[in-house]
Amino acid sequence: MRVIKRVLKTPRAQRRKSSKRVFLIGAIISIVLFAPPLILRVLPFPELNEFCAQEYSCRIYDRCGELIQITPLSGGGRREFTPINKIPKSLQKSFIHQEDKRFYFHHGVDWLAIVNAFFQNKQSGKIVRGGSTITMQLAKIINQNNKPTIRRKLKDIFYSYRIEAKLSKKQILELYLNSIYFGTNSYGITSGARTYYGLELKQLTKEQVEVLSIIPRNPAFYNPVEHPDHFKNYSEEIKLAAHQAFYFQYPYKLPHFCISLQKVISNKNFSENKNLPYEIFTTLDLEISEMAQNYLREALEQAYSSRITNGALLLLNNEDGSIITWLGNGDFFDNENNGQIDGVLTRNQPGSSMKPFLYALALEKDLIQPSTVLADIPTEFGNEKLYIPENFNNRFNGPVRTRIALASSLNVPAVSILNQLGVKTYLAKLYELGFESLRENDNGIKADLGLALGAGEVSLYELVPAFSIFVRDGIYLPPKYEILNKLTNGRQLYSTDTARLICSILSDKGARSLGFGYTQTFQTDYPSIFKTGTSNQYQNIIALGATKHFTIGVWMGNFSGNTVIGKTGSSLPAWVAKSILDKLEDNVENLNSNNSFPEPQYWHKERICSLSGLKAGPNCRSVVTEYVKDNSDLPMCNWHIQAKNSNEIQTIYPPEYQQWLRSRPDKGLIEYSSNPLTILTPKNNSLFFYSNQNKNQQAIPFEVTGGNSDTLQIFYDEKKFATINRPFIFSLPVNRGEHSCRVLCGSEELTISFTVK
Repeated sequence: MRVIKRVLKTPRAQRRKSSKRVFLIGAIISIVLFAPPLILRVLPFPELNEFCAQEYSCRIYDRCGELIQITPLSGGGRREFTPINKIPKSLQKSFIHQEDKRFYFHHGVDWLAIVNAFFQNKQSGKIVRGGSTITMQLAKIINQNNKPTIRRKLKDIFYSYRIEAKLSKKQILELYLNSIYFGTNSYGITSGARTYYGLELKQLTKEQVEVLSIIPRNPAFYNPVEHPDHFKNYSEEIKLAAHQAFYFQYPYKLPHFCISLQKVISNKNFSENKNLPYEIFTTLDLEISEMAQNYLREALEQAYSSRITNGALLLLNNEDGSIITWLGNGDFFDNENNGQIDGVLTRNQPGSSMKPFLYALALEKDLIQPSTVLADIPTEFGNEKLYIPENFNNRFNGPVRTRIALASSLNVPAVSILNQLGVKTYLAKLYELGFESLRENDNGIKADLGLALGAGEVSLYELVPAFSIFVRDGIYLPPKYEILNKLTNGRQLYSTDTARLICSILSDKGARSLGFGYTQTFQTDYPSIFKTGTSNQYQNIIALGATKHFTIGVWMGNFSGNTVIGKTGSSLPAWVAKSILDKLEDNVENLNSNNSFPEPQYWHKERICSLSGLKAGPNCRSVVTEYVKDNSDLPMCNWHIQAKNSNEIQTIYPPEYQQWLRSRPDKGLIEYSSNPLTILTPKNNSLFFYSNQNKNQQAIPFEVTGGNSDTLQIFYDEKKFATINRPFIFSLPVNRGEHSCRVLCGSEELTISFTVK
């Protein structure tokens, strides 16, 4: 019985033992097959991470899809990235067929291929086959070691397993095709196709793909441009494709814009990876840019004899603020004249081109209306720092309406307006308009009344979008580089009516005549506004222009700091700006549908006296129509009266025009008694300096107007100095120290103090 039991238990025991053995073997196999990949997957692989974050070239396109640039790598060459789903399947298959037929059936290393390669190489006595898989080739690139050693080969194998554990086959193939070297500083299949055929991947023929798939084996040997005969062992079609290869000339257009674009994108990228995106679709238009560049270069050629060697241009689309053209200089490669300096971003004195922003703010603050008369007369501003502005033609025009003062770019009225507004108030508005240059330089320039005439330095990049605010009904939009699905929301910085009034003034050809004559430069068949500016020494000449659709700014001058020869004014930049706008507006549909800017909503037109700006009366000699704010009471003109015992109409000026009128006695008379006693010059608390040279000719000039008497008593340091008749003009002697001057006219009296050092 014991024997029988032992016999009966044996098969069952053997079965249990066999099951344990199978389980153990399965466990071992599972560990061998799955444990290493699992371990390798969770282990860090910094070399792979660093490689995946490698630098790629960026394809920069214009708004029509035309290629502007393919940025070079920081170390030279180009490496374009194309996602695997955009790489043609036929191309993928061709590379897999050439390099790794069993790519989808191994885990990084094809041992069968390695063994076959070993015996073939041994039999041939030389290396005829490598046996490396696509993953191993990728590992070799990551390893960055090309030494043909056993140690390096083992490291490639180890890296291959790690790559396969971390990435899918699709990711491996994508990384491989975008990284392999094709010679001549070209990396990746996209750059390889472009370098040798100037084509996108989808444009390649089957034979061209075959040529490209062969090159990575030995890029120097299989260079199809220099060694097309090295493809002689291949089919006739492949040999022909090899002979068709050429070196593609990579475009390098609009370099100043592309450099600025890269900086903007880098500043937006807050992650650790500072690389550019693989491609950018910009708002530029290459065709328009080439046209604009021709005009700019022609103008620079004309101005070369005047030491004008540099120019810049910025053109915006008013609909969304997008940049259409950005020309930083006439020639980027003109090293002699600093062609690589970007004139769009360089800060220069803008001159009178800033005045519209000042007048617009004064309109907003109800300091002026288009009909308001401003005194264009010799005027002193300040105390210790005396500021006496002059017009560019060294003339003073007396009473001038706001419309004419702005359109003709007169200086004294602009300074007077800023003096009333206050420099800080004006600066605050300029900061809102994007003039960050003034904020940064505020302490340096110690902003004063010179700001009215463009004393601060700003860039064309700031000027042009700010100027576009007027044709955009007061809405400010920052410049836009890229084509985005979402439109940028603008900011309402001036009221709609203020913007429309400025457009009315700057488009008024008649109002410009006082300052510029009836020049044809600004004559257009479409609604347009223009404003020019010139710095003190004519080193910078600027022209701004805008239509309903476009805004343009053109700067010309030199970066060497040399004074321009002759007073060229802003005629050349204005010619460039207008010529480009003419071309653009010719292509705008429905051009003649509305040949004017919109009317302001809360203003109406009235007949006013062209001299006084007041409501036209029966004696007014010249009458014009002007915008007047609704619900405002415009007084009747009292400047023109009929002379006693005569039918002659006399012009009676306010007393502040006393000095100006002295040289123009035929212009009219001064009505003194109707105005209070006023000391026109000097200002209270003025500071004067005594000099030992010509001391006998030194004096402190005084001019007083108004008062209810025709005689004036003068007291110098409370001692009677003199009594004079009209006009009240006199001088006091120069003595060091603090002094006072009291004047008495009938029942009116005034006292000012001044210091002589």
